[in-house]
Amino acid sequence: MEAINVSKKFRAVCYEIMDGSYESIEKLDAFPEYLHQAMAVKAAVAFFDKDYDKAIQLVEGIMPYWDEWYYSNVCNEYMAAMAFAAKEIGREENVREIIKAEQERLLAADREKCEAGRHQRYNYCKIMLDYLDTGRMPKSGKELEYVVPADAKSKEELISSMKLKNATAKDKIKLYGVLCMKGFPEDAVRAYEEIKDELLSETDRENAIIRYLYLGEDEKALETIECLATARLWSVAAPTQVRPMNFFTHPMMHKFLRDEGSLARIRNAAFIDNGIVKRK
Repeated sequence: MEAINVSKKFRAVCYEIMDGSYESIEKLDAFPEYLHQAMAVKAAVAFFDKDYDKAIQLVEGIMPYWDEWYYSNVCNEYMAAMAFAAKEIGREENVREIIKAEQERLLAADREKCEAGRHQRYNYCKIMLDYLDTGRMPKSGKELEYVVPADAKSKEELISSMKLKNATAKDKIKLYGVLCMKGFPEDAVRAYEEIKDELLSETDRENAIIRYLYLGEDEKALETIECLATARLWSVAAPTQVRPMNFFTHPMMHKFLRDEGSLARIRNAAFIDNGIVKRK
């Protein structure tokens, strides 16, 4: 099975849906040649509308066809969303069987690679089965169990050691990165607030969310998640990524994805096209 390049017309419909047009969803049916891609778009919308039964059904139908996508992380994100949804509506056993069926299919197709631990999707299936049992995802330790560095240094100490002379945006971003690694969380988030309107990486914003949650500043954490949604870096993997599906791989975001009010804010932020990510 080879990866598929969708047409410009199909991409255009995806972008309409990404921008918040629910009316454009029915346009997907005009592209029978992209059946699985259309299912992925509809599933993404369903996940962010908390229509979990529909979303799970759609992802189950796509599972044998993930090779039609160029990037393996697309499959991971949908599996994470499906497992999350299953735990929300009590369908763990059903989704466990879906994932096990995919494992068996992959094993039959390339037993040597799977058994050697070199098959990325097969390995992620195991991770999702563990999540269904334990509630822990790979990022759980980093995101939910943050601890202040034992030898944390103050902002002033780090500025001195770094010999920063100018308070340029570049200096401030550099200082923020060092504070995340070696400083106190209070200093790190205050430094983040000085640069939050700059063009930052996903990791920069994720680090801020982790520290806001540690400090009990949930509103600030949610505002930062909204920034991630608006930046749309999540959309570059495939045009079918009409919602920030990678958010489901972040345990720290789960409580916001569960809450109707927070989810609406994230969804609305994702609808904003700020032009940072260029459309092809």
